[in-house]
Amino acid sequence: MIIKSWKFTGFKSTFPDWVQDNTSKRAGSKKLWVHTQYGEAPARVGEWISINLRGHVDIHSEKPREGWSKKMMAGSAFAIIVLVLLVTAISLW
Repeated sequence: MIIKSWKFTGFKSTFPDWVQDNTSKRAGSKKLWVHTQYGEAPARVGEWISINLRGHVDIHSEKPREGWSKKMMAGSAFAIIVLVLLVTAISLW
């Protein structure tokens, strides 16, 4: 689940701490090199960099969805279903 995302707008912009820790700049390159779990990958201006709960960094061409709301809704729905089944089972017993 993605917890943070940031759009790379060039080297003149300010970088969040988690981006600074997981990226590097190479002399003569206009790309930001992102240290992903698959190796170093270049991020171009306009691409999104994200970090998930495990600390893995990845590059996206579009803004990634941060999945907190869907996970919370799914968890709430599951809890409600279990509660309804428990009340039904107790009432029939």
